[in-house]
Amino acid sequence: MGELEQITAEHNHRKWYWFTFIIATFLVILFIILGFSHDRLTTFDRVIMEFVWNLRSDWLTPFFIFLTYVGSGYVSIPLMIVLVIHFFVNRSPHLALILLFNLMGVRLMNRFLKNIYDRTRPDHTPLLDAGGFSFPSGHSMNSAAFFGFLGYLLWVYFSRSGVKKNYILYISGFLVLLIGLSRVYLGVHFPSDVIAGFAAGGVWLLLSMLLLKISAPQRQRKTR
Repeated sequence: MGELEQITAEHNHRKWYWFTFIIATFLVILFIILGFSHDRLTTFDRVIMEFVWNLRSDWLTPFFIFLTYVGSGYVSIPLMIVLVIHFFVNRSPHLALILLFNLMGVRLMNRFLKNIYDRTRPDHTPLLDAGGFSFPSGHSMNSAAFFGFLGYLLWVYFSRSGVKKNYILYISGFLVLLIGLSRVYLGVHFPSDVIAGFAAGGVWLLLSMLLLKISAPQRQRKTR
């Protein structure tokens, strides 16, 4: 790599780190505001919940039940195990370890946060049985971190092949939004739970992306 290319790459890295820091700071502030204000968001939650519940129909309900299943550990954990094995077999242990950190770490963090805020779930017309505390939404938080990271990995893979596949990011983001919406539709979470889950999951996603970014120069030095 020439001197000019190296300077440009370092400049782009600094820009990326600053952008990540700003977004992460915004998400943390948003989560803190929701965490301290969730008891005062009753009207906000109720208005959105009633609007979403009015959309309930015989064909939408199975669709959102399926989406909430996709966002559960019954899908993400087996998928993670398959990918971790794949990365180890293909001599990419850093990807396997980061993926383990991404999913298992965010699930543990979600349990920790739920126990701190100790918010009960909605008790009006739930379409599914759900246990545990409500804030932040585990499905939303875990999906934002895990499916967001998978989408990012695919985007990086295709970008390095010289093909820009931005629609991968759009699809993964849309899937995460639908999973969060399914929790409100099914009556097992308040909208503020879902938004807080997106915020916390977004921070964990950025942390996973940062780990991947940091590991790249180290791998390049080892291969020289």
